[in-house]
Amino acid sequence: MRILGQPLMAIGNLLFMVGLALVIFGLICVLAKGHLFTGWRHRRKKGQDPLPGEKVGVRHVASVKNSPIVVNGGARFGLLAGGIYIVVGIVLTLF
Repeated sequence: MRILGQPLMAIGNLLFMVGLALVIFGLICVLAKGHLFTGWRHRRKKGQDPLPGEKVGVRHVASVKNSPIVVNGGARFGLLAGGIYIVVGIVLTLF
């Protein structure tokens, strides 16, 4: 963008925004592996037969929810690249 004649502040602002988007992408990737909906039950109306997945073992839910946080490759890339872009964006904005 410097070749196109843009000032350093505009380049810094753009890198900062791209960094924020990458951090949000990384956080979404981490939350996707978080088992947030484990143990939710589907409610049935009165008189209906029980649904096949309605009974969930309490110990199974506890073991899944207490599992360690999984940071996969996409999340690691988003968090690291986003952090670097944010720092570079701040440095370019200050100059």
